[in-house]
Amino acid sequence: ARCRADRTWEPPVPVCQQGVQCLPPPGIANGEHSSPSLDMFGIGALVHYSCKPGFFLIGNASIRCTAHGIWSRPPPRCEAGCANPGVENEEVTGFESVYKPGDIVRVECKSDSGPKGLHESQCQAGGTWDPPLPICERTLRCPQPPEVAHGWHSGLATAAFAPGTAVRYRCEPGFVLAGAASISCTEAGAWSRPPPLCQVVGCLHPPNITNGKLVGHLSDTFPYGASVSYSCNPGYSLIGNASTSCMASGAWEPLPWCEEIRCAFPDIPGVKKTTTGNTFPLGTNITVECDDGYTLQGITQTQCQEDSSWDPPVPACKLASQKSSSVGLGIAAAVVLLFLGVGIIWKVISKQRQGYYHTYENYGCHTPED
Repeated sequence: ARCRADRTWEPPVPVCQQGVQCLPPPGIANGEHSSPSLDMFGIGALVHYSCKPGFFLIGNASIRCTAHGIWSRPPPRCEAGCANPGVENEEVTGFESVYKPGDIVRVECKSDSGPKGLHESQCQAGGTWDPPLPICERTLRCPQPPEVAHGWHSGLATAAFAPGTAVRYRCEPGFVLAGAASISCTEAGAWSRPPPLCQVVGCLHPPNITNGKLVGHLSDTFPYGASVSYSCNPGYSLIGNASTSCMASGAWEPLPWCEEIRCAFPDIPGVKKTTTGNTFPLGTNITVECDDGYTLQGITQTQCQEDSSWDPPVPACKLASQKSSSVGLGIAAAVVLLFLGVGIIWKVISKQRQGYYHTYENYGCHTPED
């Protein structure tokens, strides 16, 4: 400024007046503003409020210092929010980690033990739900069942099992279950019993067969897949496979048996045998004859063989012709007459040697002295 002749300053000297300021903004419960370190705030200064975790800001988030030295509006407040329902075995519609007052959630229990249907509840200013959330009891589940060596269970494709679920164990070929074949998931979320074991299959000594015997190296026990052979006693034939194997069940299969070798004697017209019966054991010799009026074609004796056949083959008896029959009868009659004549001559000679003979000329008996 410059002093003028009239003793005034050009321009006039400014006047310093006391400035208008705002005191620090009020604090709020469970929250804070953006400038807590300042003691005074000039006109137009702006502060922002925020709440602690779990609380929500109700009102305007910011206020300004006015020319009158007061804040433009009342500060906001921090109200407690509602935490996630955290109900186990439930399904929540509109899921959030924290809910502000007025928010609404819908809850439906997934377990059979909880309330049925869809339940609605609203978050209140005090951090509570109204009406109270339903209680969905937790259903414990069982984890994957234990695995067993040389076996498997029926639940391999399932990660968790509800109570009452059962799984069944099975063993690889050559192994057998020792223990209960199935286990169940209990209400406590644990399996009802320890799993079974898969033990190596072993077969005991193979069974004996009637009229037969085992062949080869034998022991008291045999591993799965081992084989042994059978043979039959003389006079018997093996029916079935000669070898049997130790099966996964611990049994021997298949088992053969021994059957007696017998030959059936054929029924041939005119043929008759000296031994009675229709079938005969191995080695039996049979003598064959023909009925009257038949002639034998072949060897008279035959024997029962191992293949149930006769060797040589059973002969046949051929029916004799009428002419041959008459000749045969004539010859037979001649032979009879011949023998009769010889007998008479021999009788006469014998009497003469004894000294007497009866004739028509000399009728009576003569003694030797006569």
